[in-house]
Formats: sequence, structure tokens, C-alpha cells
Amino acid sequence: MDTITITADDGADVDILVWRPREVSGRPTKGLVQLCHGMAEYAARYDEVAGLLADDGWLVIANDHRGHGPRAAAMGELGSTPDRGYHQLLDDLSAVADHFLMEGKPWFLVGHSMGSFLARVLAARRGREMTGLVAIGTGSSLGPLSTIATGLAQAQILMMGEDSRSPLLDTLSFGSFNRAFQPARTDYDWLSRDVHIIDDYVKDPLCGFVCTAAFYRELVRLIELANSTEVLRATPPTLPVLLMSGAKDPVGDSGRGVRRVARQLRDSGSREVDVILYPGGRHEVLNEVNRRRVHAHLREWINTVANRPQVRQVRKAR
Repeated sequence: MDTITITADDGADVDILVWRPREVSGRPTKGLVQLCHGMAEYAARYDEVAGLLADDGWLVIANDHRGHGPRAAAMGELGSTPDRGYHQLLDDLSAVADHFLMEGKPWFLVGHSMGSFLARVLAARRGREMTGLVAIGTGSSLGPLSTIATGLAQAQILMMGEDSRSPLLDTLSFGSFNRAFQPARTDYDWLSRDVHIIDDYVKDPLCGFVCTAAFYRELVRLIELANSTEVLRATPPTLPVLLMSGAKDPVGDSGRGVRRVARQLRDSGSREVDVILYPGGRHEVLNEVNRRRVHAHLREWINTVANRPQVRQVRKAR
């Protein structure tokens, strides 16, 4: 795993982790797998699955989103959002992809949680260049709650500023997620059944932080955009989509929200939408007790799609 830094369109530095394919004599690099991490975590937490894919011959990349990771921590910006909100995060992901895309090679975009919503929106914009989209731990629209959450965020912004921390919005967003897992050992039992993963998350200063009011506002807007008719219809109908989730994941409404997303994609024209719900699985299926099985499913799906005749590949490196 290497780290490189590129300069974004607004002049900010974006750190990217790179897992290069294990060299095997006579085996070319298969293509690009771009990982997109979730909220209140960072790219290095994907080292295990990224290493597996790299060993399989893929170039794997993942950038730390603005307000996340070691750089944001060093600058005192954990949990903050850039001036352009989620629009800037999408532009960063696009620029990172452009830096690594290989002409004639497949490009898979894999997003988890908040990263899944970013990936779904980016697929609506650039899906014709992609070979496949994987949304892990995703969910459907918040419905009327989105209006309430946005209003609360806007009220705090008016009273205290965009950079003010919002424990209230954090509690309203995630406070109920542990309800199904009582008696809970920690506030984060909803993430995984693996107690070691949870303990590492709790101890990690780069995880679980409270975000700013502006961040929560942008998160709600992003979720609603990802589930909008506009994005669903703009997703290329021939783009293979895989939705992976724990059957007990509260973000996906214990599978109901994930099935709803699949149905909406199909109703909007997507011809291939696969769904895998892991019984008993919680939010971070890549870090669950059965993660080797989950990783294997992800690798197998990517390779199956990539090996099809006339598979969508990057036609021209940007």
C-alpha cells in the first residue's frame, strides 16, 4: 500500500492509497477498482479487501474524503465539509479516477455507506465509462425525515455557523441504530458482530467523530440525490450493479431499503441488478465475522463481469 497526493481542482491536496497488483509473470494488470469509504472512517480501513483484490491482479485505489483521514485530523478538520459540499467529494472521486484509468481496461467503482451514495451519483454521471458499480451498506430515501433533518441542520447553521459540531444531529442520525442489538456493549455494535472490529473503531481517533452541521446537511442532500428519479434514470441501463448489505443493517432498513433501491433501479431501466443480503450481517459487511466470504463474493462478481465478452472498458484515458 502506497500513498500519493494529487491536487484537486480547488487547489486542495487529496491523499490516495494505492494497492498495486501482485506481480505474476506474464499476467497483465486486470484493471482498476476504486473504493469509496464511508462517513467517519478513512481509506486505510479497507486494506484487507483491497489487498485481496490487488493479489488477484487489480490496481486498487481509495482516497480519503475531505474531512476524513490523517490529513484532515492534522488540520483539525475531521467531520467538516468543503465549501461545495458533496459536489466537491464527487469531483475529487472523478479526478482520482482520471489519474489512474487505463485505456482498454475495466473500471469498477465500489462504495460503502456514504461512499455508496457518492458512487451511485457518480455512476449516473460517468457510468458509461464504468464496467460495474458495487454499492455496499446503501439505503433508500429518508422520506419526510430528510426535510426535518435538513431544517434542523440549517437552523443550527444560522445560529452557530456551518462549522459548528452537531451532537444532536449525530444522535438523530445514528442514535436509533443500536436499538435492534440490545443489550449493546458499545454505541457502535450496529456496525459489526466482530467485537475486535468494534473495539478498534472505538479506540481509533479517525473514526466515529461528530461532524459539523453543514456536513449533516450535505449528507442528507446526497442521500436524497442518490435516490432521486434523476439519478436512477441517468444510471446506464447496461451497467451491472451489485448491492451488498447485511440483513440486519439499519442503514438499509434491515434489507428492505436495499431491495427498494434494487426495484427502483430496475424500474428505471437497469437490466442487471444483483442483491446479496447476508443473514445476521450488520452495517460493515466487509468487516463482519464472515468477511472472507463477503470479500470472495465481491472478487468473484468483479471477475465475472470483467471476463464477459465485449465488456465495457475505458475507451480513452482522460
